[in-house]
Amino acid sequence: MVTLDAPLQSGSRRARQAGFVLPTDVQAVNLRDYPVPAQVALSPEQSIIFQGMMSEAPQWSDLEWLISNTRLPVIVKGVLHPADAVRLQQCGVSGIVVSNHGGRSLDGVPASITVLPSIRAAVGNAFPLLLDSGVRSGSDVFKAIALGANAVMIGRPQVYALAVAGALGVAHLLRIMRDELEFCMALAGCPTIDSIGSHVLFEPAQPEVK
Repeated sequence: MVTLDAPLQSGSRRARQAGFVLPTDVQAVNLRDYPVPAQVALSPEQSIIFQGMMSEAPQWSDLEWLISNTRLPVIVKGVLHPADAVRLQQCGVSGIVVSNHGGRSLDGVPASITVLPSIRAAVGNAFPLLLDSGVRSGSDVFKAIALGANAVMIGRPQVYALAVAGALGVAHLLRIMRDELEFCMALAGCPTIDSIGSHVLFEPAQPEVK
């Protein structure tokens, strides 16, 4: 899985106000044996964002190189626009995660579940689509499946459960979410996952414009 929606990551304003810094003994151990990349040299008139950080961001060609050099399925995470989804599909990715990175990359981007139906329509019914960002309950899972997701991913809830009770906490969380999903399915008249569809969701009538 390749995450492409956050080539830049600004520090949280709340974290900066609190004076948070990573402890000195915290290291990216997965990168420890790799050489430190050379720093980009900027002239005074150049932007640290455009000529600096974005000059090192992944490009379409990097993704195409990766796909051509692995036998593993490549899934791309961080897609919010149908046109990007179609191009990724044409590049040969094996699936897409519709995600807004938990709302932490850019204020004002739409919720993942809001854009999910348009992306499903763009890539067709057979293409694997996952969804994350904001999944907090079994009913959230139900709505995502109804709007076109094949599966969902959860992040923060399982981290909280892990912090409270370790592996048993995560198992308990998954059990709760499964029970919530099955409860929602039962009340919506959906005995199987395959029977969940957009027809079970209520959409209020739009006022007629005169």
